[in-house]
Amino acid sequence: MKKITLLAFLLLSAIIKAQTYAIYTEDTSIGAGLTHLRFSNGQAFSLSEPTTAPYEGTQNYLLTYNGSSSYFHAIFLPRNSSNTSDVTIDLSAYSYYNISLKTSSPTPFYLRMRGNGITAKVLIDPASNSYGFTNDNQWHFMSIPFADFIPESASFSLALITEVLVLRSNVTGTIVGTVNDFEFDNVYASVSEVLSNKTYSLQNFTVYPNPTQGQFNITTNEELTVVIYDMVGKIILNQKSIKGTHHFDISNFSNGLYLITLTKNKEKQTYKLLKN
Repeated sequence: MKKITLLAFLLLSAIIKAQTYAIYTEDTSIGAGLTHLRFSNGQAFSLSEPTTAPYEGTQNYLLTYNGSSSYFHAIFLPRNSSNTSDVTIDLSAYSYYNISLKTSSPTPFYLRMRGNGITAKVLIDPASNSYGFTNDNQWHFMSIPFADFIPESASFSLALITEVLVLRSNVTGTIVGTVNDFEFDNVYASVSEVLSNKTYSLQNFTVYPNPTQGQFNITTNEELTVVIYDMVGKIILNQKSIKGTHHFDISNFSNGLYLITLTKNKEKQTYKLLKN
């Protein structure tokens, strides 16, 4: 029985890893992929790799804005395993681009890739909470469909990626005098949308297990208001206040995605929960 259990675990691990491709992450559950990136400073940034408060693991990248350029532009190119040359990678088997970002910059920006010599980009606007992202200088995880990246021409190809992460402001001449430092971490491609299991807008709470078959817990060391919505916006549970560990049961509701809104004073965090 133990051998069967171990075999099943190894098979499940292999399946999970086959559905992801590492770009910049220390998460060992992410499958094969890149171990090195090369930074090309297009404009206005210097790069460092701090070891304090990353999204996951022990390090993350920090792009520090020079404070005077009218636009910013950072390019990261995939490298071979020995870190001796740039390579072209194939992401055509995947559907989502996953990244954790942290900034207080008010500037809307593009995340871009270059494939087959053609750029494709998606706009991230902190003011409109694009993909759950905002500029509160806290970590936010985004799972962005590759289909949302708009190519400059039909020649763009996910099978021929030469620039795997590009950060570019969408305006020029109006960013001087603002703080435009960016941190990023946990970058990888995946077959399916990834539900965030971390949040830093409100500190020191956990929601588990996720996914759930109907019963789950929220543990917090501070008093929070909890509201649970279905995906059409209907409130299915309104728990005025919790502290410590609180048990929830949505077994009687349909399988699918639910949104948990946690609020303390004016701080609010929306968390995705999958019931299966």
